[in-house]
Parts: sequence; structure tokens; C-alpha cells
Amino acid sequence: MLVYFVNHSTAPINLGGAERSMMALVEDWYASDPEFEAVFITKAPRGKFVDALEERGWAYRSFRYRGWTIPNDTPPQSEITFFANDDYRSTLEIIEMMEQRRPDLVVTNTLVAPWAAFAAAVVGVPHAWFIREFGDLDHGLAFQIGRENTFQDIALMSQAVFTNSIALRDHIGAYIDVSDVQVVYPRIDAAAQKVRATEPPAIRPFGDGIDLAVTVVGRLADSKGQWRVIEALGILRERGLRVGLCLVGGQERPDYDVSLTRRAARLGVGDQVVITGEQANPFPFIAAADVCVTPSGIEAFGRTTLEYMLAGKAVVASELGGSAELVSDGTTGFLFHPDDTTALADALERYARDPELRTAYATAAESRARELIDHEFSNANAIERLKRTASAEPYRLPNIARYWFSLPGHYFATAGRGPRITLSFIRTRLRGRLGAVVKRPLAALRRRIAR
Repeated sequence: MLVYFVNHSTAPINLGGAERSMMALVEDWYASDPEFEAVFITKAPRGKFVDALEERGWAYRSFRYRGWTIPNDTPPQSEITFFANDDYRSTLEIIEMMEQRRPDLVVTNTLVAPWAAFAAAVVGVPHAWFIREFGDLDHGLAFQIGRENTFQDIALMSQAVFTNSIALRDHIGAYIDVSDVQVVYPRIDAAAQKVRATEPPAIRPFGDGIDLAVTVVGRLADSKGQWRVIEALGILRERGLRVGLCLVGGQERPDYDVSLTRRAARLGVGDQVVITGEQANPFPFIAAADVCVTPSGIEAFGRTTLEYMLAGKAVVASELGGSAELVSDGTTGFLFHPDDTTALADALERYARDPELRTAYATAAESRARELIDHEFSNANAIERLKRTASAEPYRLPNIARYWFSLPGHYFATAGRGPRITLSFIRTRLRGRLGAVVKRPLAALRRRIAR
């Protein structure tokens, strides 16, 4: 059985949860089915995702495309046209790839990039879609055709739809019938995590003289909420508690760590915060903590929450999104509303003042986590559903769709429009980049060095 898996990101800094979950699904499918073969369609240019594919010896092809959920809700017309040329040309190339070697099934990973779904509908191949994010609520993305229309189109073009949490399934249930949507929790290798946690941390995670050691793992970004924990440290300082915080993860914006450091200094807790940057092995930093926190505004699943629990750590997590399915409030940890940093501080204070409570919650959390990694929402059940989907009747686009996908290329190639659009797009980008240099010259320099 030949299955094409479609990835939305180059993973320039590290593999995200979506990529890791898809690769774990493919590994499990290979382990259980000798007739299975996976080929990956992924975004160009090369990044960490292609590195991971090559390490495993898996076949892939890269294409230049963006998506139908984008960072800007009001992009200039030149930007829309510029990227449409890439998106539609790649769709035509993916159609040709499917015609040269026809798959039994196409699987799109995350809601961001629909191009292989369109290609499958042109060729007449069954399609399945894994939705692993809210899009706008968690990543700040804008739906180009609106949230409702996007989810309706996902359902229309797919013979099977999966989400990575009950919370996300319920969310899309406002727009589509989810009676047949299947929940699949990400597979986490508990044994491998335990072994990796025994390694010494690459950087000393905490200073001396602290009442509580707290670790947060995740990309440094506003949406991930590390600033909320820093605010809570400031509140706890006023209550006479000194809490150490270790932040593990890369960052979207080169100067974001500076803004977090300044916030901590302003609150008088600058010497209590350690920012490690991206770490190939985050588990020693989890092992070194007394408590771990998932402070995001909302998470579709909350992979790090489950990893904290598997490590036997008491947790505090946002009550919005998937983490609320994992943490039993008042039994395995505490939940708080992301708008209420005082409640986050209260939870940390309870842990700091009651080590026995920490221990009890940590034990309960690990037990609960081991139940969650052996459950009905497993990869094995997802694989069985995908096998059945391969024999489903596919959604078909009309024959003229192939011509529609070629139109942006024709437009670019006609009467010098392509160079004009490209120059207009470059001018728009340059204005934005120059503005960023003027406002944050140090950050711009760090971004250039990083690239």
C-alpha cells in the first residue's frame, strides 16, 4: 500500500509536534505492515524535517508552497499573487507526481496546506486529513476564506478526518459534522524519554536558594505563554517565595528572549530565570524540575504536558484546549485560565509550600499519563481507519481544475506581469524589513546571523 504524506513546514529550527506525530504514525505503520510504503511531500527549502526523513531513509519530494492559513489577515495583493503562483504550480507538479506513481491514499498533516488534497481530488485518490491545530487561536494564523469555510472544505475533500484531541474535535464541530471524526493522540515513547532524561542538562537549569524549580518546554512565543510564568514569579516574589524558572526552546523572533529577560528584570526576578535556547534533548531539564508548566493560551493537544506527566512531574496547565483532557485538576495537577496569572501563581505557591502535595500529584500524573499512552486514541486505530479509507470513493474536482491551477503561471508569464508583481512584492517586503531594522536593529542583526 503506497501512501503519500504531506507536510506543511520545513521545520527550520526544530521538529514541531505535528511533524513528530506524523513520523511516529509512519514508524508504527511500517512496524505493523510489510506491504506499507510511505512517500513524503514536503515544503521547500530544506529544513530539519528533510534531515529527519533522510535519517530514516524515507522517500520525499520538496515543493515551494505556502498555505491557505497565513500570518497576515490583510496581505497586499502583490503578496497574494506572488505566492499563488508558487502554490498552484506546486499543485500541478504534485498532480503529475501522483499520475506518474499513483498512491492508494493521500494524507495531509495539519490544516495549513491544502495543495495535495486538491491534487488528490483531481487525480481521484482517497484523501485523509489530520488537523493538529486551531490555526488562529493557537498560532495566530488567518484563514484566507474564513474559519468556517476552511473546515467545511477540509471535510468536503476528505474521506476521513482526524484531530489530536477531543477539544479540537469539539471546536471544529461548530462548523462540520464530527460524528465520524476520529481522535488520535500523539504517540510518545515513554521508555526512550526515560533514558534521555538521565543525561546531564547541557546548561545549569536553576540557581541556588530557590523554593521551587519550574521548567517550561516549548517555542518561545507570546502564544506559548512563557511570559505568564514570569508574571507569576513576580507575584510570588511579593509573597516571599523565590521560584526558579527554566525556559527550554527556540524562538520565532530573534529578540523574544530579550523581551522575556527584560520583563523578568522589571519584576525583580531576573536572576531567577534561565533561558537555555533550543535543546536537542529537553528531558534532563524536565527531570531537574519540581514542577512543569504548560502556560499556552490554548493548545490543540499539549504534547509537553503529557511528557511532563510521563516524567513524573506535578503540572500546572492552561484549562483551554487539549491539556484539560490530560490533567485532572486537583488530582494530577492544577488547571488555570490563561487570563488569570494570579491563579497560576496560587498553584505554584501551593506546590512550593507543600512538597508532599507535589509528590502525590507527581505520582498520580505519571500513572494517568501511562493510561493515556495506551488508549482508544492510538496510532493503531488510526492506521486501521486509514487502510479502510484507501478503498473509499474519493471526492473529485472537475476536469477544468487542472487548468485553473495553471492560471497564475500564465498570468505571471504574460506581458511582463510577473516581474512587476515580483518587484511590488519585494518592495513591500523591503519596507517591512527596513522598518524592523530601524525599530529593533539588534534583533535584525541576530536574525541575519541566525540565517
